[in-house]
Amino acid sequence: MQASQPVKPILLVRPPLGIMYERSFWDELEAVGIKDVAVMWLALLDNKGGQQPTWPRTEDTHPRALAALGGKPVQATAVGAFKPNHPLYKGLSIQPPEMPDRLVDESRRLKASIRDAKRRGFRLYFCNDAGYFTIGNVGGAVRVAPARCMTDPELAAYVAARSRDTIENFPEFEGIMQDGPDFKWEIRPNHRDDMFLEVFDFDEYRRVAREIGLTIERVVDGRDVFKRRLHAITPRAAEDFVQNRGGLFGSLDWWAEEPAVFDWMRFKAAAIEAYLTRLRTALKDAAPSLEVFMSSRMPCLAPLTGHNLRRKQAYTDYQMPKEYWWSGAVAGYRGTATNWIRTLVDWNPGLAHQQAERWFSAAFDVPMPSDYPVTAYEKEASDEWFSTTVRDQTRKMISSAGGPAKFVPWVGLEHFGSNWVTATELQRLLAEIQAQGATRYAWYVYNSIKPDIWRVITDFSRVR
Repeated sequence: MQASQPVKPILLVRPPLGIMYERSFWDELEAVGIKDVAVMWLALLDNKGGQQPTWPRTEDTHPRALAALGGKPVQATAVGAFKPNHPLYKGLSIQPPEMPDRLVDESRRLKASIRDAKRRGFRLYFCNDAGYFTIGNVGGAVRVAPARCMTDPELAAYVAARSRDTIENFPEFEGIMQDGPDFKWEIRPNHRDDMFLEVFDFDEYRRVAREIGLTIERVVDGRDVFKRRLHAITPRAAEDFVQNRGGLFGSLDWWAEEPAVFDWMRFKAAAIEAYLTRLRTALKDAAPSLEVFMSSRMPCLAPLTGHNLRRKQAYTDYQMPKEYWWSGAVAGYRGTATNWIRTLVDWNPGLAHQQAERWFSAAFDVPMPSDYPVTAYEKEASDEWFSTTVRDQTRKMISSAGGPAKFVPWVGLEHFGSNWVTATELQRLLAEIQAQGATRYAWYVYNSIKPDIWRVITDFSRVR
């Protein structure tokens, strides 16, 4: 039997970045064939002044994280990892994070570790995992005025300036991983990502709306009409949708039946594309050789967030859809599907849970096997779920990205108190990604890897 090609992670490391100072860290990765590392938050930890959260983070249980802090948790503030070149930010109201003089030696040590890794043949990247509201994750904590919307042009200009500054300090970095922005996609009332609580009263949103012939009031009206439609899914309407709304035009007919709903969706797509194309241009102007990776939710949810995955092929080097499959808390598919179906049942008296599940499957064009219903999503997933739901979404991700070579999905186990994806579930997920021809993924996050997870990651990093 011919051996399968390995599928290897780009390992994301977040503070304490002292993890990377130790040669043994790089030796460990090299020994199992892993040669890609990304700095998730390019920041140093300052234990003097300001608000001081505890490090490592609660979920970061890797021994190297604690060892980098001297063997016990510390309270510290994330600050810039280098002195900013202020002329790069001229004319911007957003200014870069400062680095205290007392951390100059620590910055030099970080630069030396990155430089040594490059000499050893490692490929290195940095991240902007909060492209709006908090810009600190391209290094340190910078708060942005709450009156600024997530697609404001100045945010793109700031990220580009900060990226150029980063490359000048760390010329070893080959690419940037841009996470977001996304419009909301949840309907559970008061959820962190509740789309019906999203604010649209921003000048930039009004400008985008005008450019496509809309008013922002029309956009909000479309969202409100959509909510009313979700309150009108009777058992009969659900069955009609499942039986008679299949295929491209049947489903599109439902989504576009109310013109205002269609305009709301059209606005979100225009806003996200305008921002990301602006960001791509600014990044390439600032650092022409920089590879640009852009994230999205998985295909069944991406349109709600404003992302047209196939159109993104024109303005990104690599697509990073999120293979986030956990339940509970935020951002995982099983959690989102559960929230939608339970909320639809709550909003529509007489609608059975099974009917809501079938409606969700049809409306979002995602297969859902009978042996693993949503009511079981807090338990270990079935093999059939991986061969249907996970396979379907992964196949669509790869196709939308333009093929396996352009596909570098995020893979992770949890977010903010969710139920963790298990080692056996991870094994089946990576097997599915591998079977569809992918060779890389971005692992969120090294600091929280436990031994059973590390065994799965390293197993797939070798030729199988």
